[in-house]
Amino acid sequence: MKLKARTALGVDISDGLINLALLRQSAKGIELVKTATGEVPDGAMVDGRVEDPVALAKAIRELKNRNRIRARRSAASLSVSPVITRILETPEGTPSNVRQIVRDELKSYVALSGREISYDFCGLKSTRGSGGRLFVVSADRKQVTELIMTYVRAGLDVEVLEPAVLAYIRAIYAEKIEGRFDCNVLVALLAGSTLTLCVFRKETLHTVRVEDISAEKAEPDELCRRLAAEINTIIQSYEVEVADGAGNWEITVLADRVQLPDDTQESLRAEAPNAAWQVISGENVYEDMIAEAKGCKQGRPVLAISLAMGLLNGCDTALRVNLVPPESAEVRSVRKQLVLTAVITFLAIPLFAFLAGKGLSLLTEKVRRDIDSRKQTDLSQEVYALYKEQRLLKRQIELLREGPDGPNTVLSSRRTVDWAGILDDIKARTPKAARITALDKNGDAGMSLEGLALSYEAARVFVTKLSESDYISLATLTEATREDSADGLVTYKIECLLAKEKSES
Repeated sequence: MKLKARTALGVDISDGLINLALLRQSAKGIELVKTATGEVPDGAMVDGRVEDPVALAKAIRELKNRNRIRARRSAASLSVSPVITRILETPEGTPSNVRQIVRDELKSYVALSGREISYDFCGLKSTRGSGGRLFVVSADRKQVTELIMTYVRAGLDVEVLEPAVLAYIRAIYAEKIEGRFDCNVLVALLAGSTLTLCVFRKETLHTVRVEDISAEKAEPDELCRRLAAEINTIIQSYEVEVADGAGNWEITVLADRVQLPDDTQESLRAEAPNAAWQVISGENVYEDMIAEAKGCKQGRPVLAISLAMGLLNGCDTALRVNLVPPESAEVRSVRKQLVLTAVITFLAIPLFAFLAGKGLSLLTEKVRRDIDSRKQTDLSQEVYALYKEQRLLKRQIELLREGPDGPNTVLSSRRTVDWAGILDDIKARTPKAARITALDKNGDAGMSLEGLALSYEAARVFVTKLSESDYISLATLTEATREDSADGLVTYKIECLLAKEKSES
């Protein structure tokens, strides 16, 4: 039986704030242990882009430390911009190239035009009887990777990176969506400067629309009128365009960090009197669902709480989208392997002590043979290198003796290196999950690269790409370590042997 996590941390960065929520799961249920809120440093995030990852990571780490939050396993909101959320129709059946179909469709969106994208999707129940439907989320891959690396620097293991809309839906799913088979359920999510409208039919997401409300956000009355107009537009479109769409409606408005007039619910009910309305604030969503631990008095950031709930399997909405890159999963895998290795080593100490007496002499003899063999190998390689150098010097001396053309021939026989071409080629082959911090020349025939990578796999991929270069005949990963000083990143060193080039005529 798979053991569920005992604790989970939700992390949300939005509206200039960092929100943390730590949940604990026990036999009594899920408990809100701690919450914390801090400001995003000036200039650390601009228009949904991480501009200063070091400052942002430091702020997250300090917020955790001040509130004595030690949890690493976490889920985070997709705090980048732009984010594309769409429902796509697919051909009948399940095509084998569904990922390619999704990728080709996403390339057509202007917001992500010309960018490398990160995306994920999940299947939805079809209401038409043929074909399939997918809920798709995509964002700029560079921004997603930068956000993940920021969390790594902050000491977090982010297992899930999902759009805010899914976390909000999780918060109200059990009470407002689950079990509604005889009506259309419309959920209007007001958060920050965004209005997200979702329609559910028979517990299944049927429509999703995202609107910018930054112009109306400062005026609660204007925002209420805009909200009513958008909701009426959706209801009217269902009455005209959707089969059996003119049914009963249950409408829930969830306002998080957005100010609405006190009489919003009455005003909206007047616009659509036949619908069942409810307006709730983000702070009250989990009021009756999660108990607070003693001493937890810093409010209830609904988005951060709901993100942590997802890790604890607190509510299954069947909407599972995760934009965490595969490289981050590799980081977690390596850490788990290190922990497992430590446990095995601890348990194996008595066995090693028992076998040490009998095996020590055999081990010593084997080590001695290995050392002798290595010495011979190293000596052979050194002798061969000296032999090649001697042959080259001898040939150059002979050319000098031949006459006045000798020096020119010697100079033309020296190795020429197209460093500009090499550097451009290395830049093109550097993975997005790796950074180069130093490049040194090793004589005329080699060079070494040093840098940081998000994972061991990213460093190995870099070596493979370098080996495919026309400028490099051999690339070898000589060092790959993870140190605390590197904020959890992998420090690597790659030695390269340059390919031979033709001499200029």
